[in-house]
Amino acid sequence: MTVLTCANTGKSITLLGKPIADSGKGKVWRTNQNGYLAKIYHSQTPERVQKLAVMIAYRPKEPNSHLNHISFAWPKSLLKDAQGDCVGFLMPEIKEAKVLIDVYNPKKRKDSKLDVDWRFLHTTALNIASIIEAIHISGYVLGDIKQQNILVNDRALPSIIDTDSFQVRNPVNGKIYRCQVGSPDYTPPELIDQDFSSIDQTEVHDRFRLAVIIYQLLFGGQTLFTGNWIGAGETPETNELIRQGLWLYAPNSLIQPVERTIPLEIVHPEVQRCFLRCFNDGYKNSNLRPTARDWVKALRLAVNELTICGKLDSHYYSQTYSKCYWCDRSTKLSIDIFPGFARPKQQSACVSTLQTKAFTADKTLENVAIGGQIHTLQGHSGSVHSVAFSPDGRIIASGSGDKTIKLWDVSTGREISTLQGHSSYVDSVAFSPDGKTLASGSDDKTIKLWDVTTGGQIRTLQGHSSRIQSVAFSPDSKTLASGSRGKTIKLWDMTTGGQIHTLQGHFNYVYSVAFSPDGKTLASASRDRTIKLWDVTTGGQIRTLQGHSSRVHSVAFSPDGKTLASGSRDKTIKLWDMTTGGQIHTLQGHFNYVYSVAFSPDGKTLASASHDRTIKLWDVGMAREIYTLQAHSSYVTSVAFSPDGKILASGSIDSIVTKWQLA
Repeated sequence: MTVLTCANTGKSITLLGKPIADSGKGKVWRTNQNGYLAKIYHSQTPERVQKLAVMIAYRPKEPNSHLNHISFAWPKSLLKDAQGDCVGFLMPEIKEAKVLIDVYNPKKRKDSKLDVDWRFLHTTALNIASIIEAIHISGYVLGDIKQQNILVNDRALPSIIDTDSFQVRNPVNGKIYRCQVGSPDYTPPELIDQDFSSIDQTEVHDRFRLAVIIYQLLFGGQTLFTGNWIGAGETPETNELIRQGLWLYAPNSLIQPVERTIPLEIVHPEVQRCFLRCFNDGYKNSNLRPTARDWVKALRLAVNELTICGKLDSHYYSQTYSKCYWCDRSTKLSIDIFPGFARPKQQSACVSTLQTKAFTADKTLENVAIGGQIHTLQGHSGSVHSVAFSPDGRIIASGSGDKTIKLWDVSTGREISTLQGHSSYVDSVAFSPDGKTLASGSDDKTIKLWDVTTGGQIRTLQGHSSRIQSVAFSPDSKTLASGSRGKTIKLWDMTTGGQIHTLQGHFNYVYSVAFSPDGKTLASASRDRTIKLWDVTTGGQIRTLQGHSSRVHSVAFSPDGKTLASGSRDKTIKLWDMTTGGQIHTLQGHFNYVYSVAFSPDGKTLASASHDRTIKLWDVGMAREIYTLQAHSSYVTSVAFSPDGKILASGSIDSIVTKWQLA
């Protein structure tokens, strides 16, 4: 048993068991320090010690700290032996992750039984580019980017290992500690056959390597240097093709696509342009290669343009391509690198598409489902406008453009009943706090009350002159509020069905209404860009909250009533202090309109649904994004937490209700 000393803390570090890896330069061991590994070199040099010291002193900013993720296994501390000599370093352990090739290679995925779709691979590529951008910003050059040095977890979050091979520049004296290793197939043409130990590399060299990695991810593990050779003699080795600037889409290329080649045109046009810039323009002038930041921008556009196939739940394709390439390829070649299950056109039962065994495409950083299963509840023939949980958490109600409300069994995902009676779109549904009644607001200008147990209509409330956008029950179930495009809010007596008050003050549509937890205040959100607070007893205005630059689509009170959240067409969420009426925070992260906001039962998390097809979860106290959830193929209209906070439901224009099992 070897015991070393941590140079930072002076604590003893014990190497446990046998080495778990041998990198050539040294061996990697588990330690008694939970969450940390030790890399012990076969032989140590003064220059290597100096390099490590610089890395420890000048660590790049962790881009995913808010996700509790380790993006690079960076040296944390030098390790010394009994004589006080440096023998290696301590670094964080990357847990529950796969080597990149196991994720993008179809055969390896199949052998490992990993369910990964094209969206997951896009998001992985985006996140790799983002991490490399952070490394470059800090002045480091990776030098040896290759698939063996990148691990990926089930949230599409990558981690870069073997960081001690990076090229390091001391910011104090300018001394450069070079990356002395490189990998065939990833080396840019200007560095082929060069002695890396004598070359100061730049991030421009990394740009070539990054593009190769991204191509492998997006094109099923295929390389851009493999095809039908139409030149003289045998096909040259990859490094020779790179040296000559020959690849599948080079001008007058001697390499031609074959039948199984996945065509460049299936990816988003901005991604296509990045590849052409890197391998055509960049061959002549390396400075023209896309930067990591350029890739982040292009891939973010690409991810947002992905849509789910109508036939298979595992097929995603770019809307810019207009059809599912993977279906066409499967039909033509009888090969499907993203096998899945047929998507029924309509069915009343839950299609439990457990899209994950070890990995899932629905657990990614731009799309981080927080664990567990994802169930899609299919049965509506029109867009889903609203979702709500019953107070006991056993039922999800969904209101749809198909003029119906469906009730779903949360535990099984099966449809319980379909409530019919509205003559136009159902825009909002809400359960009474006692769980006995469901209210629905519709484009037909009526509100209907339904018996949850029998599914029968109890009463129809009429009085609005325009489309009803939102309904909400008071905490005591005695009052119902409704907001409409007629610019008014009405309060209804649930015992008699009569109107109590009509609240006037907004100058445009009222999109959302919500009661405070004590039932004394009503908040309303409007197309006039304002939020108004109303006294429920008198019907008078208390305050107007202004700050959004466009329509306010949704409002929600925190469980303690101290905070109000609002989601807007200006792509932001604002948190408001209910005592002062002042803004607390503005949450930014969505790339398009925010349609719905909801607090978790403990008030610590806020969910938001957006036109960008994502749901984001936010830490309310820290005012920062925690996760992004993606599964819907069109914009997300509504979100709701279960009473125990363990499940999130979402509704979308894609006609699907998605049930997210939160961890």
